Amino acid sequence: TWVFSPHGRVPSNLRDALRTATNEDESTRVAPDTNQWGLPYGHFPIGDGTNCPAGHFRNMRLVINLAFCGSVAGNRYFMDCPKQFKKFKTCNEWVESDPDELKEAYWKIRGVYVYEREWQKQWS
Repeated sequence: TWVFSPHGRVPSNLRDALRTATNEDESTRVAPDTNQWGLPYGHFPIGDGTNCPAGHFRNMRLVINLAFCGSVAGNRYFMDCPKQFKKFKTCNEWVESDPDELKEAYWKIRGVYVYEREWQKQWS
């Protein structure tokens, strides 16, 4: 799992890969190269050579957590919501103050991308 925050820290290779992914001319698409992105935030080895066989994972679902005040969003509240921060000093205080304001929250998700990094080490 890679985390790039603030957004300005997204590696140029990844930005270019996303920007060109829908180009009709495949020769103009930039191939994602995970080796240019630095180490992932988390790595969970699965499959041959690990203690976690790939057969444990079937019929999985992707869950997008909309935690407004989680460990990531809550720590950025003062930067991302400066207007609300003037009145409510924590993200939780703001959400609790007017639940109807967030009754219908949604995001437009352009895509979900899965990348794998080749690892040199064999896990045992």
